[in-house]
Amino acid sequence: MTRYLLIFSLFLVTNQIFSQTIKWSLDINESFISYDGEHFLHSWSGKNERIRGVIIENLEEKNFKQIALAMFVKDFDSGNGNRDSNMLEILEVIKFPKIEYYSNKISLGKDEISFLGNLNFHGISRDLNITSEIKKTNKKLVLSGEFNVSLVDHKVKLPTFMMRSIDKEIFVKYQLIFNKIDN
Repeated sequence: MTRYLLIFSLFLVTNQIFSQTIKWSLDINESFISYDGEHFLHSWSGKNERIRGVIIENLEEKNFKQIALAMFVKDFDSGNGNRDSNMLEILEVIKFPKIEYYSNKISLGKDEISFLGNLNFHGISRDLNITSEIKKTNKKLVLSGEFNVSLVDHKVKLPTFMMRSIDKEIFVKYQLIFNKIDN
């Protein structure tokens, strides 16, 4: 009998600990990450709507404790097959197929959330601070914002056209919509 009480007590404590967190799963049907690139003669953009991700909220601390995002480079579409094919070659997609972002240093403000995390792109991991606008309801969490990424910092060989290379930074915009996972 004592053994059953001990096991039951352990179950209650464990359940209590885990019930203090909420997992939010990225809605791949509504979320996107896009990029804009520049060359002195023209600009272009591409979009990825096949992102995977999760964010974990700590109810006790009234903050978020982790976010993880992943996407395949091949899923970015600029609307120009030739450009996309060249991008896959330049980014060495066979060698570096994924882009990943992870943070466990998150601070929440009134209408914004800041992530101090790590971006793994083209085989190079770099710290990346991102500040997002946040909108939250009982069942949905929306993060949106923008930031720049240096291609040179990630050892991407910049393509040239008319003897001038593209700009070394790309401008990234995103809208990530997470749905609450019911336990």
